[in-house]
Amino acid sequence: MTEATWEEYAAAGVASANSLGNRGPVRLDNDGHLLPEILDAYRRIGFYVFTGVLDDEELRELTGEFDALLDNAPTASGGDTDQHGRPSLFGGYFTMMEDEDDPDAPARVYLLSHPFIYMESTLRLYAHPKILAIAESLYGPDFVPFHEAIFYKAPHDGLPTRWHQDGRTHWTDEGVSLEQPDGSGMCHGYNMSVALSHCTADNCLWVVPGSHRNWLKADGGRFPPITERLPDAVPVLLAPGDCGIVSRSSLHGSYPNRSAERRVTVLLGFHHRDSAIGASTTNVHAFKIPGAETKKITYTEDYVLRRTRMIPLAIDARRQHRPDEIPFRYQGSFIGDSKWNESTRAEISRDGDEYWQRDITL
Repeated sequence: MTEATWEEYAAAGVASANSLGNRGPVRLDNDGHLLPEILDAYRRIGFYVFTGVLDDEELRELTGEFDALLDNAPTASGGDTDQHGRPSLFGGYFTMMEDEDDPDAPARVYLLSHPFIYMESTLRLYAHPKILAIAESLYGPDFVPFHEAIFYKAPHDGLPTRWHQDGRTHWTDEGVSLEQPDGSGMCHGYNMSVALSHCTADNCLWVVPGSHRNWLKADGGRFPPITERLPDAVPVLLAPGDCGIVSRSSLHGSYPNRSAERRVTVLLGFHHRDSAIGASTTNVHAFKIPGAETKKITYTEDYVLRRTRMIPLAIDARRQHRPDEIPFRYQGSFIGDSKWNESTRAEISRDGDEYWQRDITL
């Protein structure tokens, strides 16, 4: 049998994605929680696309700040100047990737980590009432943070992301998820991709529906290489302003981007508090460049609640910026004051004690 072309494979994936019944606007009940059919679809499939979450003004703010940062990116891994010869102000937060197939090609921007430090529009985005309502609906009123970043897949030669499952903690010895079909039990949280660009089959994240129930690396297993076009995978199709949530236990990855459309997505994420406090794992996110180092850790209540403070700080930053919007009311516990001002802006970026030093990998 002749192998399908990329165009045929992508078209089949799009058709499958559109048949799943896991996309639509954020729909809330009278208590401000997602409708049961949305929760059921997410828990069954392992991802959900919320359409039209951001308005045009917020998209312009986010895209404008991002493009200014991208223009100031370092020209090489570990570099400190940009393409114009200027100091790259936040170059230490850029992950630059080499192309394994073309070692002579310059390193390219792949990831911008911990954007609350240098891109205040992402802090305000974090407090979007619908985004926080999604988190509360899934994990209760005391949901807690995970990690934040911006993924960038360049047009024409955007690098792939390997097939992987992020969750590393809450599985049985046989690789069965501790999270139950009704959402109870220990879980790994979710990644939310907030689209600042069109995310098409050519450049977007792909997910294998239902894969969040079992860990492929159990009992000596492995993840497939990204060169393998998984027949059950589907693309997470997003328009600018859409938000896709993907269980961190799901098998997901992205193919090389050969299209003319770049992909820019802001990664936000949240955990169930009871899944975080007391969990022992290897943290790969609480570093300036995630994955560059690792540390064994057991999350204490103090650690988690100090990190959780970023939620009310973001709510206050958004309230000041959008005074006519009804802010989300966070009911969880946290340590520290919740007023966003010059003092707290300096505090979260204080050298050696940045807010991301307490990111939570599960």
